[in-house]
Amino acid sequence: MNFNQVSTGITFLDASIRDLRIDNDIFLLDKDAKRTLGLNIHEPKLTKQAKSFLGQLLIDFTIEIEQSEYKCKIKLSIEGLFGAAEDMEKAEFKKLVALNGAAALIGIARGRIEGITANTFADGKVTIPLINVYDYYKNLMASTSKDAEKKPRDTDVTITKEPEV
Repeated sequence: MNFNQVSTGITFLDASIRDLRIDNDIFLLDKDAKRTLGLNIHEPKLTKQAKSFLGQLLIDFTIEIEQSEYKCKIKLSIEGLFGAAEDMEKAEFKKLVALNGAAALIGIARGRIEGITANTFADGKVTIPLINVYDYYKNLMASTSKDAEKKPRDTDVTITKEPEV
């Protein structure tokens, strides 16, 4: 297979952990410990570079674990850098970063979270589930619309939308 034929106009350049905080008093992590995952995908930031664009995307993860009276809270922010093909329109590239870039970063974060938690606990690790990024944005838009409907009609409300995908 020629990988140049499956390219979508977006190139993954690099990823970096921007912030990591761990508050933990669990020693041995049980498989049946209660785990919750919070996710926030920020709006991509684009900058013009020569004949194309660079896109930065930040994703925040919050993982909370409860095991009897013991707790662990992990906050991880990961940022990815993406490049656009020279003929890519800015709006189209932003959509690709928001969807494809987020999917790529979540996969990278999954590996880093496994490594971090495997080194945090004496035994056990956390593996975050697969996340449907398309459904994430769809649910976000639905909740944004519902929140807007609850506001009084005589009040001006500005709704900041995530990129449409």
